[in-house]
Amino acid sequence: MSLINELKRRNVIRMAGLYLVGAWLIVQVSGTVLPMFGAPDWLPRSVVVLLALGFVPVLVFAWVFELTPEGIKRDAEVKPEESIAPQTARRMDRMIIVVLLLALAYFGFDKFVLAPRRAAADIAAALSSTRQEATAPAAPAPNNKSIAVLPFENMSADKDNAFFADGIQDEILTGLAKIGDLKVISRTSTLRYDSKPPNLVEIARQLGVANILEGSVQKVANRVRVNVQLIEAQGDSHLWAETYDRTLDDVFAVQSEVAQKIAESLKATLTRDEHKALTIKPTENPAAYESYLKAVALIPQGSAYDRKHIARITDALEQAVKLDPNFALAWAFLADRHLWCYFTGFDSTPERLADAKAALERAETIAPDLPQAHFERAMYKYYGQRDFAGALELMPKVQRELPNNPRVWYVTGLLQRRLGQWTESIENFEHARRLSPNDFTITTEFGLTLVMQRRYAEAVPVIDAALDLRVDDPPTLGLRLLCAWNLQGVPGGERVLEAVKSDAPGVLALRGLQGLYQRDDARAAELLRRAVGSGDETQTPLNFAGYIPARIEWQLMLASVEKRTDRAAAEKIYRDVQATATAALAQPSSLYVEAAWRAALAMAEAELGQRDKSVAEAQHVVALVPEASDLLEGPTWQEYLAKVYSINGDTVHALPLIEHLLKTNGNTLTPALLKLDPVWDPIRQDARFQTLVVANAVAGRPEAAPKN
Repeated sequence: MSLINELKRRNVIRMAGLYLVGAWLIVQVSGTVLPMFGAPDWLPRSVVVLLALGFVPVLVFAWVFELTPEGIKRDAEVKPEESIAPQTARRMDRMIIVVLLLALAYFGFDKFVLAPRRAAADIAAALSSTRQEATAPAAPAPNNKSIAVLPFENMSADKDNAFFADGIQDEILTGLAKIGDLKVISRTSTLRYDSKPPNLVEIARQLGVANILEGSVQKVANRVRVNVQLIEAQGDSHLWAETYDRTLDDVFAVQSEVAQKIAESLKATLTRDEHKALTIKPTENPAAYESYLKAVALIPQGSAYDRKHIARITDALEQAVKLDPNFALAWAFLADRHLWCYFTGFDSTPERLADAKAALERAETIAPDLPQAHFERAMYKYYGQRDFAGALELMPKVQRELPNNPRVWYVTGLLQRRLGQWTESIENFEHARRLSPNDFTITTEFGLTLVMQRRYAEAVPVIDAALDLRVDDPPTLGLRLLCAWNLQGVPGGERVLEAVKSDAPGVLALRGLQGLYQRDDARAAELLRRAVGSGDETQTPLNFAGYIPARIEWQLMLASVEKRTDRAAAEKIYRDVQATATAALAQPSSLYVEAAWRAALAMAEAELGQRDKSVAEAQHVVALVPEASDLLEGPTWQEYLAKVYSINGDTVHALPLIEHLLKTNGNTLTPALLKLDPVWDPIRQDARFQTLVVANAVAGRPEAAPKN
């Protein structure tokens, strides 16, 4: 009993109670709070261990030492008249009561508030996981009928003949792609690998195939030697190998024989039409075929938005059809390049469209059954006539004829999203990615399709995969920032940009846009001035659907900063944009290029106070590409009309349009960007605008994604 009395006198028992209750409260709170800040799993466990280890030392301290008016002293040294143990005991009793009340309050808060939220979150996560498992296409397991063709090694002494090896590889792939019983990975996805890599198993895993074809090409004057070997990757076993020594005018037969031998080795069944397609010789002119192979080899060596690069491909194709006017395959490819130039605005003259039509009709006349000509007929309806439904009707036939051509499935997805068939579009993009997993364009457009449906969480890994293929690509980085701003706000955008090492003009502009959203005018202006001053005309803009030079976009962003600090400087920029757009509109252009220039012009006119002209111009844009005819870009151009209304302070017309766009796919407007973008400042204080933002604050969540 004397020991218990002594423990009470020295407040050891009270200290034990206070420590245990306090430790329990600390453990409970840390277990809830630390994970919210991304703390690693070991940190809460460490807190428990440290508190457990501290229990005995605290009791020993309470036994040995006592609090006195002069401070802490050893208990043996404290005189009876110096002891304030009774007062300390009363204080500790009050502390125990307070901590107990806090513990009870936290227990109630956790049980009746936090626990239901955790349970709801767990259920939502489980449902989301189930939904993703149910909807996500399962990657097909590699089988003996799947193959990737690695880049062929150029063994020619003349290194200028490197294009020939690339062309032969592509033509063998083209032959294999016609065999529906095979899964064939595109050349675009194999270019990143060496001709004879040591890690075939890993490459096969990355590409989702069981077999790899390696090869080399040696060209000397008019003779060609082609070596090929088919390898089963997992066991590194050679299934078949062959060397072909032929003259240049017989090289096509090599490609046909290789494709058929591979099909035989992999036990793939060829239909009568597929066998016939493999044996058709595209041209009897070796020089024409060589020019065609040069064009094929050039495709992945530059950007589709580089005018000079496209011109080099077109020149090679024109040389091919000049050498052999009956070369149907080259005519079809030439039609494709003309259509691309017309649609993108490189050359949107009626003459360019007429050139495309003439090349296509020539191909169809020479070879009515040519699958590539059927594909280009669909592309003519798409790019030349904007007949999306008509183009889509042709695609099933092309898919049957070119089952392993990823571009066929990719274009199908492009058409479907313009028609508002978003679910079907996703399925075709996923199929195209399986055929070409390392294709930057397919991956980026897939990410954009998810962004245009406000499925930001799903878009992030797709866009990150695209950035792995082309590091710090500005337009793709812009898509990643859109996801970050909508998922994590301005801090999320800053974290994305912190990881970017590039100082390309397009990246500088994105940093400037981040500063604009942070309302850091000095930083935004400095970065945007550097982007505009670079004089770079090759960058693709984040806005205006990519149809006009990025410099116009950068100038408008810079002026939106300058108008708060130097109105005269801002007006000068707006007048420059107005003059540039007016001059561009005086030249022939495709419908979408015209819409982009008119949207830029409308923005500049609104900022210059030309209210009626800006509204008329923006309404003209919407009339050019109405939502009813294009569910991908129609809403995009409506967004510019809403911005013009906002700049003019016209809430009456702006608010219904904003409300419509928030419920519609095909545009980037979200509550997050309504809060961040200064373009909405003129109507921001309107109570109806604020109500609209709050009412639609769930936008961006997968379960709240709008439907078209």
